[in-house]
Amino acid sequence: MKRKPISVLGVIALVLAICATMFCVSGCGSDVKVKINDSGVTTEADGNTDMTVKEILEKAEIKLGDKDETEPKADEKLGDKTEITVKRYAKVTVKNGSDEKTVELVGGTVEDAVKKAGFKLDDSVSCDADKASYLKDGMTITLTNSIEVSLTVDGKTTKCKTQAETVKAFLEEQKVNLGKDDEVSPKLDEKIKEGSKVVVKRVEYKTKTEKVSVDYKTEEQESSSLASGETQVTQEGVKGEKTVTYKVKYVDGKEKSKEKVSEKVTKEPVNKIVTVGTAVQSSAVEAPHQSQQTQQSQKPQQSSSAQSSQASQGKTVVSKQAVYDCDGSGHGYYVIKWSDGTETYEEF
Repeated sequence: MKRKPISVLGVIALVLAICATMFCVSGCGSDVKVKINDSGVTTEADGNTDMTVKEILEKAEIKLGDKDETEPKADEKLGDKTEITVKRYAKVTVKNGSDEKTVELVGGTVEDAVKKAGFKLDDSVSCDADKASYLKDGMTITLTNSIEVSLTVDGKTTKCKTQAETVKAFLEEQKVNLGKDDEVSPKLDEKIKEGSKVVVKRVEYKTKTEKVSVDYKTEEQESSSLASGETQVTQEGVKGEKTVTYKVKYVDGKEKSKEKVSEKVTKEPVNKIVTVGTAVQSSAVEAPHQSQQTQQSQKPQQSSSAQSSQASQGKTVVSKQAVYDCDGSGHGYYVIKWSDGTETYEEF
């Protein structure tokens, strides 16, 4: 069987058909790289300029909610655009103290929600979420207002704005380092409120020693060598000395109190000794109104020779008392007391 020859016109028609097909394909759109921003998360996807935004998102496995929006719109063809922004719907609650509001936004941030709720975000107000972060449906945003607190530490008092809840958190916020013995008022776990006055006292304990005198005692010793009622210091007293150790409390560098922890006598005191006489005198001479005869009968008869005899025995005179005109003659006598307690008499 003979094949029919292909005509020149047939070949030309075939070539033209192929070229037309290629031209059509090349004119149906070009491939592009697309960046998709979905609430701060960036995804890259391969697309074609003839694809719609929705088709590209589906290819990137990004799903849209019923109230979500995109830019460009989901049904638009990408064309010459290389970026797609997904705006998520969110219904959030904003709390500011006892005030609470619910707002709805599409593609908004925390800051946007706070503003829409009618509150302000400035240096005196903070919230529990980054104000630039994107919203999530159902989230709650809590605002905290700053209060003014007075802080006294290291001899200085300053006014501070704070959002801390407790004294401890406030001191940490202010970078106040506490020593183990430092005192804080109010207590660390107490709540901070407007106008609170926080005082930090720097406390330090040191050991201190002092030398203190020790008083001597006075002792009495009886002696018959002295007349009753007479005294004589036979040994002078001398104060002793002791070393006392104290635990001293310093508050902000000043001594506040001290507690004695020990003491040691380094020099014993010497007691004072006083000798007290016990010798009893003889009965007194009778009163002058007695008769001269009676007085004369009682006149001692010892002579000066008796005194010499006493002295020769090694005794010493303790006292010598004169008795005048005992018999009306103008004469008298001495009552002499000796160191052994005896008495003699001498006329004059």
